[in-house]
Amino acid sequence: MNDTSCPYCGAGVEICHDDGQGYEEDEYHEQQCGGCDKYFVFTTSISFYYEAMQADCLNGAPHDYEKTTTFPEWYAVMRCNTCGDEKEIPIGDRTGEPWTGGC
Repeated sequence: MNDTSCPYCGAGVEICHDDGQGYEEDEYHEQQCGGCDKYFVFTTSISFYYEAMQADCLNGAPHDYEKTTTFPEWYAVMRCNTCGDEKEIPIGDRTGEPWTGGC
């Protein structure tokens, strides 16, 4: 969410990111409050959140491959539900027909 409060009047202000403005860290960005019409500056902080999960298949256990759902079905691959590794389905084992671009 890109909301903050005006430092002058306390009105809620949605930070404008038109054309990518206001995303650079360590810079002052200028914006006008729609409530009191005063200009203020803001800075941007970007945070990352990481979540670790076990991946036994990266430690010797077999991968848990499942066929992806695609359209057309011919372009499906096998993807591991644990680590995201992908491998192609051999052409002889694929179902459906190659898409030729027709309707």
